[in-house]
Amino acid sequence: MFLNSLVNANTLRPSGIGVGATAGHLGAARPLATVVDDEIDGALEHPWDEAAVSTWNARRASVLSWLSWCAERGYDGPAVTAWMKRMPPPDAETPPARRWPSTG
Repeated sequence: MFLNSLVNANTLRPSGIGVGATAGHLGAARPLATVVDDEIDGALEHPWDEAAVSTWNARRASVLSWLSWCAERGYDGPAVTAWMKRMPPPDAETPPARRWPSTG
C-alpha cells in the first residue's frame, strides 16, 4: 500500500528497493507490528552496511518514510533507532564552489 501511494517514479524506484529489501529481510509476510526496533536496524544495516553514503541515506530515508506512513495510518510498527543516523557525504567538510567569480 505504501508504494502504491507514491506517484513520482523518481521516488518509487528507490523506495521500492529500500522497503522491498528491508521487508524481505524481516520476512515479507510478517506483520509489521511484530517487528522490534533493533530488527529494523538490522534489516537496514544488513544489505547496505558497506554501500556508498548516498545509497545508505536513500535506503534509510525510504524506510523512514514507509514507517512514518504506517504510523500515520494507525499501524503499529517499529522505529529506526537514533544511532541509525543519516551519514554526511565524505566531502561534507569541503565548502561549496562559488558559482560566480568575485567582483571586486
